[in-house]
Amino acid sequence: MKYANCSGAVRWSGGLQVLKPGQSIADDHPLVRERPDLFTDAAPEPDIKMPATPSRGIERATRAPGETRGTASSRTPRQSKGKGGQE
Repeated sequence: MKYANCSGAVRWSGGLQVLKPGQSIADDHPLVRERPDLFTDAAPEPDIKMPATPSRGIERATRAPGETRGTASSRTPRQSKGKGGQE
């Protein structure tokens, strides 16, 4: 496996190929044989170097059965208001 060491559009006998740094290509590809200067054997550094770990717990969008949410004052039952929204 070879990896592109440049970025840009490359014109070669097989046409036009856009390359990005680190893009992989087979060792026996005609472009590698024609333009070996554009590729390296060294694998690129990974884009994400360590597993993603959330800094805080993952928030759920919905309340689980029996779960209470909100502030302490919002957990108390609301009193219904009379007709017209007035007590």
